Order: sequence, then C-alpha cells, then structure tokens
Amino acid sequence: MSGELTTVEAVFTPEGDVTPRRFEWHGRMVHVEGVGRRWREADERCFNVMAMGARLFQLRLNESTLRWSIARGPVPGLAV
Repeated sequence: MSGELTTVEAVFTPEGDVTPRRFEWHGRMVHVEGVGRRWREADERCFNVMAMGARLFQLRLNESTLRWSIARGPVPGLAV
C-alpha cells in the first residue's frame, strides 16, 4: 500500500500545525480517532493515525505538491 494517493480532511493552524481528521481509503471516508507520532522526512510531514476500528495507518503530506498518501495501513502493532 506504499504511496497510495488519498484525499484527507485536515485542520491547519495559523502556526503551521496539521492534524488529519478523515481520509479516503478503498472508496470510503475513514474517521481519524487519534494522531500519534508526527515527524518530517525530506519534504514530507508524516503521521501515525488510528482510524475507526483500531486500524493504524501512516499518512504523509508532501509539502511540495500538497498531495497526501497512505504510506502504510492498516498495520497491526504500528506504534502510534
């Protein structure tokens, strides 16, 4: 599932923080119940998120293109 492009609804604060709220996966919008680890790799912001049903995903926002992708998910045992 590496690099699967997706649509994400997120909150952007004036300070530049980003919090994903929902994302599309397999044609459905999935609600984010919690955001865990956040980090940056090159020009991407990365987020470990827990979706409904205790499914863990890794979302990435490419800051150059402003495109979101699902890097991993659902992954049992992924540290959030």
